[in-house]
Parts: sequence; C-alpha cells; structure tokens
Amino acid sequence: MIRIYSHTENEGQSQICYGAYLTGAIPKEGWLVTEGAHLYLLSQRPPLPEGEGVPVSQGPVDFISSSLPPEKAKAAYHAYLSGRRLPAGSALAAGEGMISIFPASSYAPDLGEMEIYRLPFDPLEEVVTPKEAADLYGADAKRVQADCEGAGENGIFSLSEVRHSGNTWLLLRRAAERVYRGSAAEKPPFALNPLLLVFSTVEAARIWNRDSGTVRSAAAGAGHASARMTEGERRKSGRTWLVTRDAMDRLFGQALPAAMKEAMKWLR
Repeated sequence: MIRIYSHTENEGQSQICYGAYLTGAIPKEGWLVTEGAHLYLLSQRPPLPEGEGVPVSQGPVDFISSSLPPEKAKAAYHAYLSGRRLPAGSALAAGEGMISIFPASSYAPDLGEMEIYRLPFDPLEEVVTPKEAADLYGADAKRVQADCEGAGENGIFSLSEVRHSGNTWLLLRRAAERVYRGSAAEKPPFALNPLLLVFSTVEAARIWNRDSGTVRSAAAGAGHASARMTEGERRKSGRTWLVTRDAMDRLFGQALPAAMKEAMKWLR
C-alpha cells in the first residue's frame, strides 16, 4: 500500500490532489509528489531540480520537464498515467498545469511539517447499490437501475455519479438522495469522488487479476487472518460485497493498469 502524507491549505485541496493521483491527472489545486510507495499532497510547488522539456504523446501535457534521461522520464510518466508505481529511483511532481520527472534522491520532504493523510469520509458509506438506494429512499429498484443505465447528458445522473461494477451498479449516496428524496438542501459533492475508491468483489477480482471467490472470501472474513478484510474495508449490500481500493491493494498488490483505466474512464 502507498503511504500518503499531506501538507495542504485545506481538506478539499488534499482530496483534489489525491484524486489526481488516482486518475493520472494534474491537480486543479495544489501539488502532488510521488516516488516509490509514497505520495505527498502539497499546497505549494516543491523545490524541483531544473529539467529539460521532453515531448510526450499521451496524457494531460505535451511536454514534461525532466532531469532524468528522456527514456527514463517517459517510462516514469507512462507509469503515472496508468496507475503503476514509478520505476525505482524516479519521482514525479504534478501541479500548475505541469508534470516534472526527477531523481527521487533530489526530493527530501519535511515530514515534520506533514501529517499522515486520512480521508474525512468513509467511501463505503458514500456509495450504494440500486437496491440500497431504493430501500433508503422509497424508490422502485427497477427504476433506480434504469436511471443508472441512462446516466449521461440526458439522464438523471451524470456519468460521475454512477459506475457499473461487476454484476451491479454503484451510485453516490448523495446523488441518490437528491433524486429520490428530493431534498431541498442538496449536499455538496466531495472533492474526491468516492466511486474511485469502492468496487464490487466481482469487479475487484477482474481489476486485480484474482479469482472472484478468493476476493469474496477475503471480504467475508474467511481464511487466514492475513488474507481477510476488516471493518472499514468491506461492507455487504444484499448479496453483494463492496470493498475498498486500499483493501485490495493491501491484500493483492497493484491492480492491472488497463483494467483500472477502463473502470475509471468516466471519472477521470
């Protein structure tokens, strides 16, 4: 699992930076630095070594700034875009519309000024299935299913509010509350979309290239203690287990980049 540190002006900025990291993007506010198994969420641009412009053909920029050889810099950049850890010895900073690649040894974070970052919300409680939404807000489950399937430009939900996950749909609790309860006091969205962090076990098994029975057993708490998920890492919704990204990373390592990219494409 990656270890995350934060030194930002506000919680929203931390969420924006973390969301950018999860989607291989540039934060709209603040900066992020990643190297090895560490991620730093920052308010200000960190001290970066001078680099040269290296043209790239994918992602959010046309050029990256690099103080590493071009091929090593491109390898690190593409690893970031695909959600993989950077090659050993390399670091990446993103912010203010730019991405910089440099030797990891040239960045020395002041950990005394930083805190271990923890989300201010429980993603498992902010994501529901259509059946749960129907039960919570008195809607018809088939209607909720149809509304999820019709998400988009002309739909009730936007593409950032729902996601197909294995054998079910997942939707934001706040979006379901807005539509089916009709609350006048709509809750503002989180700066970090909880749908980036929650998966059904069927979908998680595909993304992390594991047998679905193995993932379901881990969610149910079966088997050896070291292979189980704990409270806060999984939640049962009817017959479906929902699990967190952190739990999957902890038990099964890195996800398959292409599979994760496909799952997250509407949330980028």
